[in-house]
Amino acid sequence: MLKRWKKGLAVILVAAMSVSLSACGNDVMEGRGTTEEKTEQDTSEEVTSGDTEEITTEAPGEPDPEAQQEFEKFLDDYFAEEVTSDSLTYHYTVKDGSKFGIAPPETPTLGDPDMSEEAIQKDKAEFDEWYGRLKAINYNGLTEDEKFTYDVLDEYLETEAISYDHIYLYEPFSPMRGLQSNIATYFTDYTFYNKEDVETYIALLNDVPAYFQGYLDFERVKAEKGYFMSDASCDSVIEQCETFIEKKDDHFLIASFDSRVDELDFLTDEEKEDFKAQNKKAVTESLIPAFENTISVFQELKGQGKVDGGICGYEGGKEYYAYLLKQYAGTAKTPEEVITMLDERYDNLMGQLYTVYLSNPDAFNYFSDNYDTLFSGADSMTVDEMIDTLMETATDNYPEMGKIPYTADYLDESLESIMENTLAYYMSPAIDDPDNNIIYVNGAHPEGLWTTLAHEGCPGHMFQNAYYMSTDPEPVRTLYGFLGYKEGWAMYACYDAVNAYDFENDEYAEALAELYQINDEMSYLAMGRADIGVNYEGWDMDKLSSWMTEKGFDGSAAEELFNTLAADPAVYQSYVTGYYELKELREYAEKELGDKFDVVAFNTVILDAGPCQYDLLKEKVNQYIVKNR
Repeated sequence: MLKRWKKGLAVILVAAMSVSLSACGNDVMEGRGTTEEKTEQDTSEEVTSGDTEEITTEAPGEPDPEAQQEFEKFLDDYFAEEVTSDSLTYHYTVKDGSKFGIAPPETPTLGDPDMSEEAIQKDKAEFDEWYGRLKAINYNGLTEDEKFTYDVLDEYLETEAISYDHIYLYEPFSPMRGLQSNIATYFTDYTFYNKEDVETYIALLNDVPAYFQGYLDFERVKAEKGYFMSDASCDSVIEQCETFIEKKDDHFLIASFDSRVDELDFLTDEEKEDFKAQNKKAVTESLIPAFENTISVFQELKGQGKVDGGICGYEGGKEYYAYLLKQYAGTAKTPEEVITMLDERYDNLMGQLYTVYLSNPDAFNYFSDNYDTLFSGADSMTVDEMIDTLMETATDNYPEMGKIPYTADYLDESLESIMENTLAYYMSPAIDDPDNNIIYVNGAHPEGLWTTLAHEGCPGHMFQNAYYMSTDPEPVRTLYGFLGYKEGWAMYACYDAVNAYDFENDEYAEALAELYQINDEMSYLAMGRADIGVNYEGWDMDKLSSWMTEKGFDGSAAEELFNTLAADPAVYQSYVTGYYELKELREYAEKELGDKFDVVAFNTVILDAGPCQYDLLKEKVNQYIVKNR
């Protein structure tokens, strides 16, 4: 989901650069009993440190049919367990579960919100049992493809085990990732394939109060143990909830449901009216009271937070941040290594910027003067025309995919203000409904959509997902988002698409594309570096402000940025560290192969691997290098 927290950048040498925060992706409800995007263990070297002589590929062992059968049984069981843990995960993962030998939960449910110590211990025991089953499999008896799937799951589970050691640092109501901030899209994006889906949808609305209450009870326990959020974060949650319920009798989830139900040809007019009445009752008597209760609880708990800064201020906070960094970025680097990487990248970007300025000052000044209208030529296109143009002109560096089926739609007008910071987002389809790609655009922000739709559509998220699904992947590989890979790819592909844009001033086209990327990278890099500073190094607001000023950014934005980062630690690392991990792999392969490097072949390797951790992705790149050097 692509968002803008603050729009409008100026080139760093011309004026102070204001920080532009962005977030995107397929958010899935977090917490026990629901799907989450996960990450990896800290085992890999930096990709730039390798050389050809160090590249090794393990000789394949003898396949063991018994081990393969055991692994296949594990994958089937694990997939079924995860997908049926709650109704939303089931619905968004599969259209027809019978194709996979599974059925939806018997009773519609948002999942188990019980966060009591007993429930956590039970959950941990079940987790350990699954991990034990995986570890008991004879790894050497698997095929190479099976070993890769095993490695992805092994690293994911090993990393996830860390979260149980810091359970009270988990925040179910954070301003950007929390239940209250994402509940709208869980329901507005819910596809009605049949009548039973409509019935389940309404049942899930009625389950919201109990689901929220389980996590609100957890918030009280967090407060008792000294882990409750800061007043600034608490105020943000309260404000979000108040905004959500502003129009109680004319709520957007009533209007959007009514318009969608009217389009269903499998319902009679009488059934439509009955479902509309049921939905209105569920919204007004279940959903809205759940938000009112959340407001009440957070007003009660406000002031009980012990830490006003980053998560490192809590006991175990630095260790938990390192876990979040792995989870959201997919990196095997330590926070210290990421700090070094980002600091070096900043210096490199500054060098690039000065080089362009000195070599082509006219292009630099043109960029500065026309930044807000650089992509205005595309703004006259419809969304479909822009996506089709990107599919035709911005995919030369990627494997052939042909035309990807998709539907581009605008957010309901009632959602434009509720989701005012959202520019657009890509809705990936169920794995057995691969052609149902949907991109939603906020009509309140019609400008600058070229890069937005390159990120969400082609060659970004939609292209990556459509390609990977065309490889018929193991279903379990589709369960976890691995946001570092996905957002890293979307950033990488988006910048590539800038080179395909037909700038009005073609004399400066190459320089304009380079300057746009430098400018955008600097903005994201600042967020990633500041995030580690606040949440791992313990920067206070004054330190953040002085750092921003020193680096050429607008220090007056420090307070808002500080509160954003402290409330949702590591939330931007999938874009920042994820992107630079992928960029390092590209640079590494170019260095090793020289003239033999082929960008289409490299991108195909990345896409074939699918969402995974970056140290495992490097293994695939090494195989490509050995084969082609």
